[in-house]
Amino acid sequence: MGKVGERVLGSKAVALCLLVLAGGVGGAQGSPEPSASIWASDPERALSAEAPWDEPRAVDIPALGEAVVSDEPGRWGGGDPEAVANFNYLALPGRLSSPGLRGLWREGLDLERRGLLVASSRRYELIVTSVPEESYTYWRIARNYWRVGENQPLDRTAERGRYFDLSELWAARGLAVDPDCAACMLWKFVAMGRQATTRGLLTAVSDVREMDRLLGRGIELAPEHRDNDGNLTMANLYYAGSVFYRVVPEWRWLKWIIGVRGDKEKSLGYAREAVALSPVRVDYRVELGASLLCLGVEKDQPERLVEGRQILESSRRLDDFLSTDALDKRHAAILAQEPDKACGYSRDGFIDIDSLGKKVRGGG
Repeated sequence: MGKVGERVLGSKAVALCLLVLAGGVGGAQGSPEPSASIWASDPERALSAEAPWDEPRAVDIPALGEAVVSDEPGRWGGGDPEAVANFNYLALPGRLSSPGLRGLWREGLDLERRGLLVASSRRYELIVTSVPEESYTYWRIARNYWRVGENQPLDRTAERGRYFDLSELWAARGLAVDPDCAACMLWKFVAMGRQATTRGLLTAVSDVREMDRLLGRGIELAPEHRDNDGNLTMANLYYAGSVFYRVVPEWRWLKWIIGVRGDKEKSLGYAREAVALSPVRVDYRVELGASLLCLGVEKDQPERLVEGRQILESSRRLDDFLSTDALDKRHAAILAQEPDKACGYSRDGFIDIDSLGKKVRGGG
């Protein structure tokens, strides 16, 4: 294979890697998670040359008080008002637990509970200005912007892309503050994936290497953050890892070209861990079923096909926890009937990996 063919292969493989994260990683309804928005005091500090992670893409950050695009509740609204009153403010790390910040936390949490994500972010911005040294607030900023991006219609690619850029930016800043911020790694990972599904950023081979590094290190750190039974940072990392390593092909030469290759057994292990940590999540269970079917088809293992179909059926009996659960349940029915689609399954659609492999080998 010549250099041109290798470049084509690399580009196609990157396309697969970046298409896998279609959303739903951290969006349990009713979770009163605080967020933030603008770095108002020293915008260069968190992106210092000493930061061990790659700087995010340049993005136009709006000034304090400037509306970004939309603050409609969207799919992240809802939840029990009691969650705000019962939030453990004393457990916030470092100076974030200061009584003087309690009012901002309450306002931000309540606005986010109601799905008013940008308005909530303004409160957290003030907290970041007061306490810039805690990564806890930064990853919540990233999550908030990611959710606002998800709220935008699919055809508003500029707006969606801007929010996903902001999500990556804030996750990277959190990593600059704390290189071991596992939640920052998660949200940078999913923001990069969403940038690709929104804009088609398929030529950045380094993105896949970075995503693999973020994912592996985040899981290794074993974060303990938990919003509720359906939203744990560790479970979200396992879920993201399962999708990533299932969809990325296991072609031997892929690691040599882009530094990453798939691992179906690792995918299955991560999916089992996600379901064990959060059995109420429909998407986790569908992912487990997909991983089982994928291995069952590829390795001719009937017992995994049987278990995969059982898992998919059980996912359809769960109560909805996310606004995307109805879609995931429809996908579960399709997968149970057509297990050969499992290896290339994502919420955005089904990727025919075998056909893609033939195409890239032929230089197409």
